[in-house]
Amino acid sequence: MSQAVECGDAPEEPQTAVDRLAAAVPHGVAVIRDERIAWANERLLETAGRKSPSALLGAALGELFEDTGSGLPDPGRPRAVECGLRRPDEALRTVVCRPVRLGVGPEPEAWIVEDLTHVRTLERELLEMTRKLHGASREVASLREQLRGERADREELLTVVSHELRTPVTVIRGYNRLLLSQEVGPLNEAQRRFLEESSKGCQRLDTFIGNLLEASREAQGYDVLEIGHGRLAALIEGVVEMLRPLLDERGLAVKIDVAPEANWARFDPLRIEQVLNNLLGNSLKFAKPGGAIEIATRLLAPDPKRAAQGSFVELAVADDGPGVAAEDRERIFRPYVQGVDESDAGGLGLGLAICRRLVESHGGRIEVTDRPGGGSRFAFTLPTSEEGAPLAAPTAR
Repeated sequence: MSQAVECGDAPEEPQTAVDRLAAAVPHGVAVIRDERIAWANERLLETAGRKSPSALLGAALGELFEDTGSGLPDPGRPRAVECGLRRPDEALRTVVCRPVRLGVGPEPEAWIVEDLTHVRTLERELLEMTRKLHGASREVASLREQLRGERADREELLTVVSHELRTPVTVIRGYNRLLLSQEVGPLNEAQRRFLEESSKGCQRLDTFIGNLLEASREAQGYDVLEIGHGRLAALIEGVVEMLRPLLDERGLAVKIDVAPEANWARFDPLRIEQVLNNLLGNSLKFAKPGGAIEIATRLLAPDPKRAAQGSFVELAVADDGPGVAAEDRERIFRPYVQGVDESDAGGLGLGLAICRRLVESHGGRIEVTDRPGGGSRFAFTLPTSEEGAPLAAPTAR
């Protein structure tokens, strides 16, 4: 092939077949004459760790390559073979030699030498990592099975203990009510006070047992929700009245602010009553004596990311207690995480976890933030509803 050159330049000599071959491949190339190396390109020199061509010229194939189990390059048997390439530093490179015929003779005139050392190293590392991964997978499977058994045992224990506790608590509460009614005889002031305190303790224990049963229900992974439309104002007033004795005991006022446009929602009354009861119970623990608890609703602006789910109302319970640190606001919603304050010790840390599960089963969300002026603000959302909307069929979670 000819090439145009500027005046005064001599025309370039045509490339030889060997030069063209060496330029076309990214691997080492060795030309063989009488089973000895007659020519080698720069890439082969680099792979073999030689600095000059003279270090390779005239060397027999057996002097340069080492059999690693697949044989050596053999002009009499022209086939690709994987072997070792000796270097002066005694390092052995893993290469594959492929025969190439440059002319029409029966034997190959050149060998392409591809360095596979890095590839084989990666393969060995991958094989070792795969072996370790399989071992780790077996260990994880064993641990998972062990955890499944321990969890089943724990849930069975929770169920048995809960039911065994609820029966005597119910009996005690019944006798307390009978005595407080004075149908079996009059009470003095001290006796009445003792019985009222006993009833309050039974109420707390009954709530505790209810949380244990809820944990057992959660382990079964199945809830049936009786979702319909309802007024949040009526729900809030009912829960507040149920807790009125405890509120009065601590001198706590309750401020209720239900926005007219955020009064109706779709929810299971029993389940959301449980959520509100838990949140208000938490505020009872942490609000300052003589302070106030605020319960409010508002209509949320539509969320473009949740447009298909419709609009939502928010119900919030705020108190003037110590608040919840930012690093604990996600953790407290996990099962079996107790409160971050010493006054909350003694529980199982199930209340807020149950609240999250029930709210999310309605398609809503729950979170805790700072209350303006200090304290905590727990808020959860529910799908909106219109007055007179038909009751939905029960849905399974």
